[in-house]
Amino acid sequence: MGIAGKILIVDDEQDALENCRRILSRVPYDCVTECDPARALDLIARERPGLILTDLRMPRLDGIEVLAAAKRLDPSVQVVLLTAHATVQTAVTSMRYGAFDYITKPFTSSDLVQVARRAFGENGAASAAQTKGAEVLPPAGRGRSGRRAAGRVIGESAAMESVFSLIEKVAPTHSNVLIYGESGTGKELVARAIHDASLRAERPFIPVDCVSLPDTLLESELFGHEKGAFTGAHVSKPGLFEVAAGGTVFLDEVSGMSQTLQSRLLRVLQERQMRRVGGIRFLDVDVRVIAASNQDLEAACRRGEFREDLYYRLNVIPILLPPLRHREGDILLLAREFLRRFVTQQRPGPGESVPDLDGSAMDLLCGYSWPGNVRELQNVIERAAVLADGPFITSAHLPDRLRECHGEDAPPPEAGSFKHAKQAAVTTFERGFLLDLLKRHDGHMGRAARESGVDRKTIERMVKKHGLRELF
Repeated sequence: MGIAGKILIVDDEQDALENCRRILSRVPYDCVTECDPARALDLIARERPGLILTDLRMPRLDGIEVLAAAKRLDPSVQVVLLTAHATVQTAVTSMRYGAFDYITKPFTSSDLVQVARRAFGENGAASAAQTKGAEVLPPAGRGRSGRRAAGRVIGESAAMESVFSLIEKVAPTHSNVLIYGESGTGKELVARAIHDASLRAERPFIPVDCVSLPDTLLESELFGHEKGAFTGAHVSKPGLFEVAAGGTVFLDEVSGMSQTLQSRLLRVLQERQMRRVGGIRFLDVDVRVIAASNQDLEAACRRGEFREDLYYRLNVIPILLPPLRHREGDILLLAREFLRRFVTQQRPGPGESVPDLDGSAMDLLCGYSWPGNVRELQNVIERAAVLADGPFITSAHLPDRLRECHGEDAPPPEAGSFKHAKQAAVTTFERGFLLDLLKRHDGHMGRAARESGVDRKTIERMVKKHGLRELF
């Protein structure tokens, strides 16, 4: 059995290796590093780590090979994969070989410390003396500045207080949860916060995008398939409901499921059983299902687009995430947090200062409606952090659309000019129409083009013209 608190970090990139060591040593964990995966295997028997953090893509041996070899040497060792290329297949393969979890690059210091604590079976709410100043948001409750926090979800507005209270109440139960909210409000982060505070926290959390995969592929990913079930099925493959055994499956944009898949999901929720594609044997299913949608599922039921019985199975505990424009006081809180994270991830050197927001930037950020919500704010702040060359983020570092919202830098209207007045009205109409259209379809240009009757290429040109691409 490995030594609790000892971590072996394997990564062929020296900067990434040192950054992980620096973060985890502050907790404090006893960290051993190795950039050569072949030599890392020799260290397992000698150092007896309780946890191995390994990059997925490396020369000579990849992370899956390190995982498999580590499990052969010490079946009790916990292994976490670090990857910039996370896919559904990554989750399936890593869990099949016995990985504890995987996290996606770029990750924050909070992500890294939390996964290490879970791997060692520690309470995420460790004492300040233990953390020795590590920059970790508490799993629930008041943060260091008095703000409420749940995992990486932070806020101090009244709208978010009710969300945090629901997370605290629902997390210890096994009830299914349905999260509503506009695109970019953080539905997956809330789902992760529920999982991390639940009794299933040590088991996998597997997110599934229900609209990005065709029906046949999504069915195979969720339920698995037997060898020969269809052309190309050369071997049997477990589904994500099997891989997530004891953990949580997060179904993002569940409204995108076909009626056939809705029927299969309903059986999983009702009977706690499933059958692989092409299989004849029913398998027991022990997972918690958290679903999310930016659509009104109750209205979809009335239109016959979503099964009413499935809706009631999913909607045991509904959580409505407020749009950023309704989270008074949270915009600047989030902006400063994103600045801190950006500096931590991109400029990990000691003593690196975090730029602050000057008055002009704060006015623009607070006066904008944020149709892309928290995701849009994060993109705007990252852009500003890259452009800033001093201790402050100013209005000059923010996109033009924020200034246009305030009327800054707008050319004065020409008296009596019908042409210019018409152009301005058309531009305003186009941008508002596109925003509403794309939000309804979660940025999917093909579906937006079909609804509007506008050619897809025209939609793409208009999106580029109005600077909306980064919102979706």
